[in-house]
Parts: sequence; C-alpha cells; structure tokens
Amino acid sequence: MDDQTARLIRVEEKIDKVSEAIISIARMEEKMITLFKRMDTYDEAQKNMEKRLGGVELKVASGAWVEKIVFLVVGAVIAYLFK
Repeated sequence: MDDQTARLIRVEEKIDKVSEAIISIARMEEKMITLFKRMDTYDEAQKNMEKRLGGVELKVASGAWVEKIVFLVVGAVIAYLFK
C-alpha cells in the first residue's frame, strides 16, 4: 500500500466521521424542535388554565359575599324571632 492510498483511506474515514457527526446533529435538532413545540403547547395550556382560574376566583369571591349576606340576614331574622 503506498502513501497516497493510505492517505485516501484516512480521508475517507474522516469524511465518514464527519457525516456521522452531521447526522447526529440533525437528529439533535429534530429533538430540539419537538421539545420547543411541546413547550409552546404547554405554555398555551398554562395560559388557558390561568384564564379559567381567574374566572373561578371571581365566582368564588362573589359567592363568598353572597354567603356572608345570607348568613347575616338569616341571623338577623333568627335574632328578631327570639327577641
């Protein structure tokens, strides 16, 4: 085997390693794209849950006031009846 053939074999091996590295990078990029899409989906879901939670908080807050008023009125009626 002469020097040119040995050199050609080394160059081919290096090209094979570079092509494997490029394939590995492409796979990693696909995984990252998938993860970013999943994160976007989670962000949208979290925003929707925050909106729904805000609505529930408003309903609970208004319900608490109604409950207090009802108890106040019922307590006043009972106090009046026993008076």
